[in-house]
Amino acid sequence: MNPLVSVVVTTYNQAAYIEQTLESVFAQTYDSYEVIVVDDGSTDDTPARLARFNGRIEYVRQLNTGVAGSRNTGVGKARGEFIAFLDGDDLWETEKLSLQVAEARRHPEAGLIAVDGLQFDGDRIIEPTLFFGPACKDLPEESVTSGSYYHQLLHNQFIYTTSQIMVPAKVLRAVGLSDGRFKRASDYDLYLRIAAKYDFIIIKKRLTRWRYLPTSASGPMLLRLFNYLLEDVAILRHHLVLCHKSDRALIRGVLRRKQAEGMERLYRYGLAHDRPFATRALLTLLAASPVVPVAFIYLAGLWCPAVVRDRFAPVVRRMLCGLNEFKATPDAATKS
Repeated sequence: MNPLVSVVVTTYNQAAYIEQTLESVFAQTYDSYEVIVVDDGSTDDTPARLARFNGRIEYVRQLNTGVAGSRNTGVGKARGEFIAFLDGDDLWETEKLSLQVAEARRHPEAGLIAVDGLQFDGDRIIEPTLFFGPACKDLPEESVTSGSYYHQLLHNQFIYTTSQIMVPAKVLRAVGLSDGRFKRASDYDLYLRIAAKYDFIIIKKRLTRWRYLPTSASGPMLLRLFNYLLEDVAILRHHLVLCHKSDRALIRGVLRRKQAEGMERLYRYGLAHDRPFATRALLTLLAASPVVPVAFIYLAGLWCPAVVRDRFAPVVRRMLCGLNEFKATPDAATKS
């Protein structure tokens, strides 16, 4: 008998897409599933769009709590052995659940099963893969790989949307639910907690279609890196407390690299596009950063006249030479 999969669909003001999203669930070749739709306080006509699915979904409407809270509500209602998440504007290919369940049954020790996919905007493919970084990007097409991905995740959040994953319910009971303190990147925190205790299964097959919307929780493309940077830093600092002591040096090295690279990118973004935004983000990083002098240099550079900035650029470059050490630290930690 096939195990029950609880499909948790979270949505907020996605009326234009929610019906297509649900149809991609009902088109699955796997037939043992339940669908729980959590409407996180939508103000559009989402409830009316969902009315035609009465009897096929369990519909939960709640006050707006954010993505993490919506997912946790869905998990609380779930009865399945496995839980698969789906954002209310994304799509699944028909084989997605079948392949994930099959691999989960072959590898009962695994704590997360992730498939590849693509990012799209209408008929345009923006990214041909949803696995980023060396851990998964270069795997052979249609391959299946299992193993520990904890250290790779520390270096890079390489799973770009929860619409890619399925998790055994027992694993969520063991590691805990999504942390609502992280408004955008709660999935990264959850993946790290799972990876610290369980293997991952990586299915290199495009079975999820991640829709690009500048109004989504991720934000517009140009700002996504910076929107996630601040939370990624907070999450890594949180995991310094949770991790085994043997991993602390690695996490500190990754933190220094992310902060240093993030500050440099914020500085360049501020000069080219939005100085007030870059200033606020740099100040936020400064509050938790061990590279305080670097942040002050970038903040000063953002607001001083161009003629002054150009004149002292060689001096500033010498002062920032320590950035190379920060960027090298994670690699050194990995080899030790």
